[in-house]
Amino acid sequence: MDSYLCVNIPVKMITYTDLDGKITPMRFQFADADGSLVTVKIERIISSDQPKSKIGATFECASTVYGMEKRFKLYYSSMSRRWCVERIDG
Repeated sequence: MDSYLCVNIPVKMITYTDLDGKITPMRFQFADADGSLVTVKIERIISSDQPKSKIGATFECASTVYGMEKRFKLYYSSMSRRWCVERIDG
């Protein structure tokens, strides 16, 4: 997975948005190297940056993928309405 998911990989995302517009990512899917979809449930949000004046939001999250804990930096672009994984650690 580390060699396949390096930076800026588009993902399918499911989120929760509260009445104030605060976004909480819940889970996402990405296509693995063999083309199969992998679903990742976000177990922990470490930090988030959702300024009202910016055109996007970033989230630092942790999840277990393939039996190992990974930290993800997720980015949402409100202009393109797309999510991507910017970085994976662990």
